[in-house]
Amino acid sequence: MGEKDLINITKFLRQYENQSTRNSYKTGLKLFFKSVYPALKGEDLDSLSERYLTEDRDHREDMMNFKDSLRDKAPKTVGSRLNAVKVFLDENCINFPKRFFKNMNGKVTEAITEEKVPSNEELRRIVEYLPVQGKALTLILSSSGMRIGEAVQIEVNDIYLNRDPVRIKIRSEYTKTGKKRITFISPEAKQAVEEWLKFRDQYVKQANARSHTYERQDTDKLFPFTPTNFNIMWRNALTKSKLLQIDSRTNRVSIRPHNLRKYFRLRIGRYGRDEAECLMGHQAGLNKIYANFDNANERLEETYKQAIPDLSIYERTIKATRVQMEILKENQKLQEELKTTLIDQSILIQKMRREKDFSDSKIANLENRVDLLIKQLQNIPLIDAEIERNRAELFYTKVKEQEQINEELKVTLHQAINGITKMKDEKE
Repeated sequence: MGEKDLINITKFLRQYENQSTRNSYKTGLKLFFKSVYPALKGEDLDSLSERYLTEDRDHREDMMNFKDSLRDKAPKTVGSRLNAVKVFLDENCINFPKRFFKNMNGKVTEAITEEKVPSNEELRRIVEYLPVQGKALTLILSSSGMRIGEAVQIEVNDIYLNRDPVRIKIRSEYTKTGKKRITFISPEAKQAVEEWLKFRDQYVKQANARSHTYERQDTDKLFPFTPTNFNIMWRNALTKSKLLQIDSRTNRVSIRPHNLRKYFRLRIGRYGRDEAECLMGHQAGLNKIYANFDNANERLEETYKQAIPDLSIYERTIKATRVQMEILKENQKLQEELKTTLIDQSILIQKMRREKDFSDSKIANLENRVDLLIKQLQNIPLIDAEIERNRAELFYTKVKEQEQINEELKVTLHQAINGITKMKDEKE
C-alpha cells in the first residue's frame, strides 16, 4: 500500500456522521496506539497511524497485546475497543479471519461492574449537589430515557417547553440507530431546564473567555459541554452526597449517569414495554411502535402522561400529579354525563313543544337549565388546560379550586336531572 493510499485517523473518522461513533472509534484507536507505542508521548494520532500502517508488524500479536491491556474493562467495552481497531485496519486492507475475532471476543458475559439504579431519595441527594446545568441534565436523563451522548447534542430549538408534556425532538444525527425520534420530560425537568436557560448564555460567554485558543461552536446546544464535563459534576455530587461507591475490580462508580436510562425503563415500562423501548431509542421498540401505529407520537405521549408520577423524584410532585390526573379523569367522566343530560333535556323540550302540554314558563325554566349546563360544559376543557399549565408549579390551591368546580358541576347536573324528573311526573 502506497502512502497516498493510507487512511489515517482523521480520514477514517470523517466518514462517520454520528459523533458518538466517531468518539468511540477515536478512543479505541488512541488506546491501541498507546499499547503499541508505550514510550511515545505527545505524538498526534494521524502520525502514529501512518507510522503503524507503513511498518512491517505482526498485527495479530498487536491485537492480542491490546486485548490483554483491556483485561480490567467491562466485556462490552473490550468488544467496542477491539472493533474500532478492526474496522480501521479493514479500511486499510489489513484483514483478520472471522474466527480470529470470534475467539478474541469470546462469550459475552454480564457487566463486571456492580451497578446500581438510584432510588428517588438517592437522586434527590445527588441533584442537591449538582450545579444548575447538571441538575437540568440529570432530570432530563432520568425522565426521558435519552443517552447522555444524545442529550448533550440537542439544541435549544429541539425542546418544546410550551407543550405538555414537554417534547424533545432527537434528530437522526444524534442517535445511535441513525433514526430520529421524540421523547418527553417531566414537569420537574422542565422547571430545571427553564432555570438553566436563565444562566446558559452567561455560561457560554465565560467558557469562551477562559481560553483564547478555544472557540465554542456549539452555542445552539442546550448543554454546551461534553459528557466528560458532566461525569465530573456527577462524581463530585456523589462524593458530597456520600453516595460514591467504587467497584474494586473495574475502578468505576456504581451509580453512573447511564443508569438513569435503567431508572427510566423500570418506571415507564409499567405502562408499556414497547413504548418504553421506543422512547429510549432501541431499534426493536422503534420498529414496533412506528410500524404498527399511525398515531405513534400521540400513543407515546399518552403513555408518558400516565407515567409522570413514577418519573418524578420529589414526593410533592408525585402527590400533586396524581391528584391532578384524578381530577382530569373526573372532568372527562362529568363531561360525558353532561352531554347525555343535554341530549335528554333537548329531546324532552322538543316533545313538550310538539304536544303543547306545558306552560311557556316551565319550558323557559328548563331551557335556562340547559343553557347553564352548556356553559358549564364549555368550561370543562378550560379547566383541564388550567390544570395542565399549573402542574409543574404544583399549585395545590389550583387543585382545590378544580375539586370545588367539579362539585358545583355535580350539583348543577343533579338539579337538571331532578328538573327533568319533575316535568315527567307532571306530564303523567
